[in-house]
Amino acid sequence: MLLGASILTIVYLVGAAVHENYGAQWSGVQHQYREILREKAKDDRGRELLAKFRIELKQVSLPALGTVDRCVTCHNGIDDPRMTDVALPHRVHPEGILDIHPVDRFGCTVCHHGQGPATTFRDAKADDAYWDYPLLPPEMTEATCATCHDAEKLPSAQVPLLLTGMRLYQEKSCGSCHKLNGRGGALGPVLDSEGAKTRHQFTMSNLQPPHTIWRWQEAHFRDPGAVMAGSQMRNPTVTRQEALALTVYMLSLWKRDVPESYLAPDKIEQKYRSLHPAPLSGEQIYGQYCAACHGNGTYSRWDKTFKRFIPAIRGVSLISTATPEYLASNIQHGRPGTQMPAWDQHAGGLLPEEITAVIKYLRADAPAAEKLPALTLAGDSTRGLALFLRNCAGCHGMDGRGGIAPEIGNPVFQKAATDEFIVRTVRSGRQGTAMPAFQSPDAPALSDQDVADVLAYVRTFGQPKREKALAQNLAPASGGKP
Repeated sequence: MLLGASILTIVYLVGAAVHENYGAQWSGVQHQYREILREKAKDDRGRELLAKFRIELKQVSLPALGTVDRCVTCHNGIDDPRMTDVALPHRVHPEGILDIHPVDRFGCTVCHHGQGPATTFRDAKADDAYWDYPLLPPEMTEATCATCHDAEKLPSAQVPLLLTGMRLYQEKSCGSCHKLNGRGGALGPVLDSEGAKTRHQFTMSNLQPPHTIWRWQEAHFRDPGAVMAGSQMRNPTVTRQEALALTVYMLSLWKRDVPESYLAPDKIEQKYRSLHPAPLSGEQIYGQYCAACHGNGTYSRWDKTFKRFIPAIRGVSLISTATPEYLASNIQHGRPGTQMPAWDQHAGGLLPEEITAVIKYLRADAPAAEKLPALTLAGDSTRGLALFLRNCAGCHGMDGRGGIAPEIGNPVFQKAATDEFIVRTVRSGRQGTAMPAFQSPDAPALSDQDVADVLAYVRTFGQPKREKALAQNLAPASGGKP
């Protein structure tokens, strides 16, 4: 019995060794390549290459990158210029990339991803295996150029999708919701390491196989809600090619730690510029960080996702009324509890001079404010409550918050808005929005006393609850005692 088991074990080991060395996929590939070398051995150099070729496992060891790449076991002709007319995997690497990126220094997976130690095509591709970074499709490998290069300094023909994705990110105002390099909104996830994410960090239940990250990204750009149920991301309305470009850009966002000797000089300059950004113009700031929500800013619109009106921040009525200080306060501090984030340097990453520039851009066409008679009447907040509930609460919410219109109970608004600003808004309304003029010349809905009473009630939103209750002549909830 023991003798039989020993014989079977020896036979199995011998069979495994024979298969590994003579029946393995890579061995068959190398035998094919040797025949190609024989066909092309028409001069002394060709005959020398044929004589030196060995059927064996080949690999590139790269301790600096923490990888061992065996891709060259099957891709034997990647650096042989004679292999332009042969099929893969024997063909020469295109575009002369290896002239400045030699395999023995860079390997393959730093650019192409995939499972470097694998010895079969299926395992090397790794899109259905437990491997963090499967082999990238050919059209997406330009994403990894950003690891060592500043994409904007590369020839555009080499990285067309990457450059298009970078441009679309700005044009679609993705920074309104996403933070990148310390700048951007707070509604969506931070994107600095988006390209380093692995498959298990994405919800794939609504995606047909294969479940790759790039398929998820592309489908998400085409229809965010279809990939992520309940997604608050606005559909960017892009073509399939544009979605592909944005996907490549997302894959490029990976602060991979590679040795400094791998970085091109332009990449080092780019890192310096990211630490010392040059201020953008007001128009650039608006386009990159405001337009996704506010559009061109000249009209108010209904947002289906957040179920509220987005203010017309470049509308004639607002910019003729709002002071630079009011706009600055709202931009710097945002509107807590709403979708409007804070944009100062410690939150949204905008420089002080950029906030000043965007305010100038918002007010560039501001007309002179119409002179209205001053409101000198004292207001009654109790009467103002009744007027507010009848005329204002339907849009602004019972306590000035949580409605479909801007939150006038918000602490930032209460601090930044002057009494004159509120009175003028109530009297004249906001052109191009749902806010009516309550003192229109043809049919005034509120008298001056009514406006004063509404103002008095609105100002109670900025008081502590006890003081607010007292201002409304209501007993505070403390056992009936004041």
